[in-house]
Amino acid sequence: MTFTIVYAHGGGFTSYDPEIGRLRDDALQRATKLQVVTVEYRLAPEHRYPAQVDDVLDVYRSIEGPVVLLGESAGGTIVLSALLRLLITGEPLPAGVAAISPIADLTLPGGSFVTNDGADIVSRDALRRSVEAYLGGGEAGPASPSQGDFTGSPPLWLAVGTAEVLHDDVVTLATSARGSGVTTELRAYEGAQHGFQFSGEYPIDTDLAGWIEALG
Repeated sequence: MTFTIVYAHGGGFTSYDPEIGRLRDDALQRATKLQVVTVEYRLAPEHRYPAQVDDVLDVYRSIEGPVVLLGESAGGTIVLSALLRLLITGEPLPAGVAAISPIADLTLPGGSFVTNDGADIVSRDALRRSVEAYLGGGEAGPASPSQGDFTGSPPLWLAVGTAEVLHDDVVTLATSARGSGVTTELRAYEGAQHGFQFSGEYPIDTDLAGWIEALG
């Protein structure tokens, strides 16, 4: 089966570098041999949640044929929120959803948010500023994918580095999704910091390509 990847970029909800975006598109296309459609969603703080989720869903709904939703960092948060919206509305679902280092709980609780702070290239304070821009004064709980019900979800593929402040957040999300009966694959890359997918040191795109191939 041939899928289209609808991709939501990272950038802390507030920025997008087209050159980096093109490089990432090329890397994903080479690894998966699939068409990649990047969503240049509206950016915070000018546009607050759920504008970014709406933009991803608009692109998703425009694609004919099976789709895999993929997001990295802030984009991972957005595609997970888009999935939850589809589950609520009862619309057709993607074949699968992959999120690399998403911020699942926008309250930024304890665990590795504290223990890995200083070991990761992204700090808890930096994430807090990004989340504040994204929410624009709104409540973190309702916008947090970890607060949603993934029952009935298509397969999930979650990836995170063990040195990330987001590590425990992603592990908790994977555990919760599995508890809801969702087929969930978790890849934890040893020693990897935030943004590790751009370094070329870890086989993340190969792993992702294998997961997408198995969906067919």
